[in-house]
Amino acid sequence: MYIIIMMNKILITKRDLLRLVVVLFVCFQTTAGMSQSKITIKNNLLYTDLSVFSSGLCCSTHEAIIDTGASVCFIDSTYAIDSCQIRGERINATFGNTMGKTANTSYVYLDSIAFGGVVYTNVRCYLVDMAGTLQQLAPKFVIGGEVLKAGYWCCDLKENTFQRLMSVPKNVVATLKWKKYADAALNHIYFEGKIGGKDTRILFDTGALLNGLTYDFDLTPTEKVWLPSANMIDKLTYKEAGLCKNIPVEIANYTFNMDFVKALKAGPKSPRINAGFLQGKKWMLDYKRRRLLILGSD
Repeated sequence: MYIIIMMNKILITKRDLLRLVVVLFVCFQTTAGMSQSKITIKNNLLYTDLSVFSSGLCCSTHEAIIDTGASVCFIDSTYAIDSCQIRGERINATFGNTMGKTANTSYVYLDSIAFGGVVYTNVRCYLVDMAGTLQQLAPKFVIGGEVLKAGYWCCDLKENTFQRLMSVPKNVVATLKWKKYADAALNHIYFEGKIGGKDTRILFDTGALLNGLTYDFDLTPTEKVWLPSANMIDKLTYKEAGLCKNIPVEIANYTFNMDFVKALKAGPKSPRINAGFLQGKKWMLDYKRRRLLILGSD
């Protein structure tokens, strides 16, 4: 379908017109002082506003989570069909979780998504029944590493804002470098560090409800608890786990204490931490140089 602008006799495709609308939308946000997104913290997860543009339609949600533990972007399949009316060609695919399980699904290429005053076009997005598996914990959209790596994304957990920076700030007070492991999933962030004085690699997963230890990690829980357990493959349920409180963590000479949940049987392959240790701080992800920068006052 083509739309004709008679003034200069220019032919514009419907998709080009949509992209123009997206650019104008973001320009309006920027000039209105909205070049950053607000963050809402709920159940230890970081939520932000996001707009999805597809097939000439735009739908917005307040329930998009920033998830460094997700390799790619995901959209809840019911929300995608009922609210966003996504009709793009679906490509069959398989995705996995950090426990080694896989599931069949499909993905589409969205015309664009917009958040933090930035537009990403032609975004690959997997359709998953998150409402069915995660239930009341389910987001509408997951912003994964495939998008986050395309810029310097800064998260201010004092002002609760999220924005993309054009360059690395000078007020860096700590640098946490991560390593690229041959067996690690695409775009995952793994630090080398210590938990309770034990050397280990640590997955940085802002999409994790709780900090977790593997079942064979050499720490003894002080008590047992029943906690919600779910991911995009396994349906939400409550499981018994061990609780290890106030455990010292060290990454690149940066130290802090955290509570951990320890699996009582085989589960995730590596310990993980969420963004809890960064509460009240301003920090930035630099995927190109594989580092998390903790920033001081401006």
